[in-house]
Parts: sequence; structure tokens; C-alpha cells
Amino acid sequence: MTQIHAIINGKPITAEPGMTILQAARANGIYIPTLCDHPALSPFGACRVCLVEAEKNPKLLTS
Repeated sequence: MTQIHAIINGKPITAEPGMTILQAARANGIYIPTLCDHPALSPFGACRVCLVEAEKNPKLLTS
């Protein structure tokens, strides 16, 4: 499977297709704070604590 290459906070990372930004960050040892993320729940993104900037996207994204 093809891996995705990205940079988070200046650190090059790799991720599997389908991973969320939060999952990719965690898999590469990068902490993004969250409140509503819980392993027993589906991704929800309501609290907005995990907002991130994407270089070519004008809006903030939930990670």
C-alpha cells in the first residue's frame, strides 16, 4: 500500500491512506490535544480542540 508523506510542525511523517490527521500525528509521536476523541467512539470533532492548519486549505480542519 502506498504511504502518504507529510510534514507536521516541521517534522516529516508517513501515514497510511485513510488515517486521520490525528491518527497520523499520534503514529509519528506528535501530540495533538483532544477532548471528544475516545477509542470507543466514532470520530466526532465537536469540541474543536484538535483544530489544525493545512498549508493549502484556507480553513482550519479537525484532525
